[in-house]
Amino acid sequence: MKSITAEKLRLDYEPVAILWSNTRPEGALQIKPHVQTCIMPFFAQVVTKGKTAVFDRETYGCPGARAGLGFGNGYYDAFGGAGIDFMAAFFVKGAESSKDLDSYCATVQHIPGRERAKFMQGERLHTNTEKAKRFMTVDLPITDIAERYVIFTPLARVKPGEHPVVVVFVANPLQISGLVTLVGAIREGTDPVRVPPMAACQQIGAFVYDEAKKERPRAVLGYTDLAARANVGRTLPGNMFTFAVPFSLYEEMEVEAKDGVFDGPIWKSLAGEQ
Repeated sequence: MKSITAEKLRLDYEPVAILWSNTRPEGALQIKPHVQTCIMPFFAQVVTKGKTAVFDRETYGCPGARAGLGFGNGYYDAFGGAGIDFMAAFFVKGAESSKDLDSYCATVQHIPGRERAKFMQGERLHTNTEKAKRFMTVDLPITDIAERYVIFTPLARVKPGEHPVVVVFVANPLQISGLVTLVGAIREGTDPVRVPPMAACQQIGAFVYDEAKKERPRAVLGYTDLAARANVGRTLPGNMFTFAVPFSLYEEMEVEAKDGVFDGPIWKSLAGEQ
């Protein structure tokens, strides 16, 4: 599938398509069953190496990614049943925020050694555990897909007749500016782009799935997740962000991109085309 938007942006990387399927693509990257890990390095391999990655209900990496990918809410039974209370403390100041210090520390001991300091000190994404619990149980949009697999693959590999659920652009600040302008030209109002300060996998999955259910879906700006950036490291340049859109919005963008902001003199000047 060729993208007019990507071509006119002169992206360094092919956009990523997210698909739901009951068929596992041959040769795809996949996490080992029940291994605790971040899925964003797999996303980065799709972006930079043109790989395909696949995930299912046994290979989703972590509780947050289970929700991000669309396999229901992974927080209730996270880390062997430690669940919401454990995750709420982790999302604040770790052991310091836990209701039961001994229980929290005991759970941390079952986490790989390289991750324990982070869990002891917390990710500090919320100011208190009640806010963290509300995020996990109320604020985070949850999708539980009927299909077996979630697939990340370069958009160019999507075959005729296949319809991605999400298209993810990986872009630098100037290109993000162009994408925001393009979507703003299509959508009424002043908030065409959603910026949830959550996990990078949820910014390309769960929140975009939620937008796809709406009559006028918005784009979701992402890769603002500090932990994901730390896990991905230098595989993706530090000035990149994700700009994820439901497929229906992507189709509208493709129409507008034929003769829109990227054909105007300001964009051409900024992009070095004149």
